[in-house]
Amino acid sequence: MSGERIRVRLLYAEGGGYHNEVISVPGGGLPDYERLIDFLREDEAVAAECYIDATRLCSAQLLEADEEG
Repeated sequence: MSGERIRVRLLYAEGGGYHNEVISVPGGGLPDYERLIDFLREDEAVAAECYIDATRLCSAQLLEADEEG
């Protein structure tokens, strides 16, 4: 997965409702983490590209290359 980008669907709770976002992040560090959420919150390459609001985050799901966001 080194150098490869991965797509992740994030589900956020906001104002009594939910919305999702699809992000693309560097996937090289993913094998270093047991859980996807830890990778998103702690990996320096991910943090350099985007902000993950862990207080509102309900779920995170890896998307396959052929899946729609």
